[in-house]
Amino acid sequence: MSEPLRKNEYARLLKEQGNYVITVEGVDWYSYSGFMIPAYLPHCCPSISPQISEKVVRISGRPFARWDSEFGKAEISEWWYVLKRGPWAVEDIKDKKKRWMIKQGRKYFSVRPLTFDEVVAECPKVAQLAAARYKGKAQVETRQMLEERISAAKKVPGVLEYIGCFRGNTLVSFSENYIQSNAVWLANIRHHPAFLKKYSSYGLLDGILDYYLNQKKMHYVSDGTRSIHHRTHFQEHLIKVFGFTKEYALLNIVYSKKFGIAVKLAYPFKSIVWAVSNKLPPAASLLRSKTAEVLDNISAVLRHERIRKSCKK
Repeated sequence: MSEPLRKNEYARLLKEQGNYVITVEGVDWYSYSGFMIPAYLPHCCPSISPQISEKVVRISGRPFARWDSEFGKAEISEWWYVLKRGPWAVEDIKDKKKRWMIKQGRKYFSVRPLTFDEVVAECPKVAQLAAARYKGKAQVETRQMLEERISAAKKVPGVLEYIGCFRGNTLVSFSENYIQSNAVWLANIRHHPAFLKKYSSYGLLDGILDYYLNQKKMHYVSDGTRSIHHRTHFQEHLIKVFGFTKEYALLNIVYSKKFGIAVKLAYPFKSIVWAVSNKLPPAASLLRSKTAEVLDNISAVLRHERIRKSCKK
């Protein structure tokens, strides 16, 4: 793995955004969904020992710390990142129908980076319309929320970028992207539903890949790790349509003492928990209850634990 970044601007941005960030023995960590993970994209994450992560759990008071090892070296495992390496060319997509869809998106829409002023002025409208599509509790990036993110980004330039997809002068889609060590993580993507039939989502992804992989020559564009907590087909879509691939790693977890005991006691009942969780309304549903969210979190922890055990074999 790469040596740690001398100056981790990504961790600095996370802290400016109000996230809980700590540094333990030269490694930066932040709180994500209630647990701790390293503040690095996988190709530049420093080597981490169980002793370091145990210290992170003690200092943070979080129930567990999760980190990867052997990224790009593990031949196959149940833990992976979904990413696309360059160069990007629509002609490389073998499926004729998928090539046509991407070209339709290219035909009807233009894609370019957004200024911070454009983000604050235009993105909240798209986010609101995108959330309305799900008729429930989907996240909405409000003007205030985006103003706060932009304010933090101005203090740590070059880490947070927004790419917009336009029909004429109208913003119809955007992505929120984090940059680290010449690679990109697509953190959030929002679409105005009225333009999806014209393949605006295909146009946006095509433009993103061209911009980062062809024009800026970045190492890769990533959608992150395999989906655990959310039920989504987006990663399968990226693989089938845009040629994203799975790059494997090994999953490591260290628990606090009490939480580790709870996981050990619950693990034999994982199949029952998963079966019940799968029948609950999805996160975007109006019928979603607090109990459903708790059960979904328990289900995710047990899935993490199953993967962790598989990576130890």
